[in-house]
Amino acid sequence: MFQPNAFQKQLFEQIFGSTKGKSKITSDLMAVLGCSRASLYRKRTGNTPLTADEMIKLANHFSISIDALRSQPEENSQVVVCTTLPPIKDYGDIDYYLDNTSNNLELALQQTGAQLYFTAKEVPLYRYMDQPGLSAFRYYLWIMENMRRHERFDPSAIPQTLIDKGQKLTHMSEGIKCTEFWVSGAFDNLIGQIKFISEASRMSTRVKEQLKEELHAVLDKLFQNIITEQTREGKSYQMVLCNYLTLSDGALLEIGPNHSEVMFSYGSINYMKSSNPSIVDAFRRGLRYHKLEGHTLGALEKGSAQVFINSIREKVNVL
Repeated sequence: MFQPNAFQKQLFEQIFGSTKGKSKITSDLMAVLGCSRASLYRKRTGNTPLTADEMIKLANHFSISIDALRSQPEENSQVVVCTTLPPIKDYGDIDYYLDNTSNNLELALQQTGAQLYFTAKEVPLYRYMDQPGLSAFRYYLWIMENMRRHERFDPSAIPQTLIDKGQKLTHMSEGIKCTEFWVSGAFDNLIGQIKFISEASRMSTRVKEQLKEELHAVLDKLFQNIITEQTREGKSYQMVLCNYLTLSDGALLEIGPNHSEVMFSYGSINYMKSSNPSIVDAFRRGLRYHKLEGHTLGALEKGSAQVFINSIREKVNVL
């Protein structure tokens, strides 16, 4: 049977088994937990239980998988620890989401070998968050959906801090090696949302034209990424165009040799995140399958890339 104190001791054993010196680790632990050396000793020996919040702080700081520590194939193979975000009630909650996502990317940016794999049944958010109108539109939809409101869309009503953070998010994503798995209809939902809000008279013609221009700008950058096989920051980029995707909308972020995270979307903004080795390996297997079944676009596939991009432009033009 799973024993909390045994798990706690195992967590500290893994932390002290790192390459850092013992005194440095002790100082880090005291800082992360905000406790004295004596209090830390009691926690390390299991005499004082760690709270769930303290465990998460330690796991995040030392890049340790809580799931991996719990893994006992015969007994706990179905136990998965996931983290998620609170429900949206106002723009402040979106701000929290952006900060949380930025923190994930920041951790990856610190590792030279970090890589992002993204399954795009729908166009990834970071692909257009640098466009002020489109990012404002996404925030607007999140608020309308979660607050059950039906207001008119006005980009100027969206807090500028959110627009700035969205642009930062896109910029950060361009600093990581990336492989995206797309389907041909990835833009359909976003285009359909713009069409619906416009036809419901909740968007002016001027704003709709702005969004169309920004969509074309997104497609311009995507095309350049494909044919140069690089992001704007010079990181390796690859697109795999798939006939279908069996994987959910999600991402695999490989932060380091011993730490990977899978994020699954289960709503417009909500996602679950897990570093459980079984979940990570299952997602990797799905990616390998679609890499074999899909069509990789790149510098030698400029014609195919142009056909793909033009098919989306046609949908944008008829908005």
